[in-house]
Amino acid sequence: MSANTSPPSVYDLLNRFGPYLTVAVVVLLLLVALGFREFLVVVWFLFASVSLYFVYRFLLAFERIADAAQRFAAVREREADERP
Repeated sequence: MSANTSPPSVYDLLNRFGPYLTVAVVVLLLLVALGFREFLVVVWFLFASVSLYFVYRFLLAFERIADAAQRFAAVREREADERP
């Protein structure tokens, strides 16, 4: 990821994946209402989705921190080479 781009916001992700998530939740709710009667399936699906989103955001933040550390080290190295 370059320094000029930021990770997608929740709004961007919902615009991109919102219809798919809506269909998945509706299908799961129909399955629960019509046959399985296990509300925990829906709760588990939502928990898994939120957990995966937080893992994704953590990895993006970690990558940005690593990029910043590399840029900082490159600047320090360049400054050290320029000094007499």
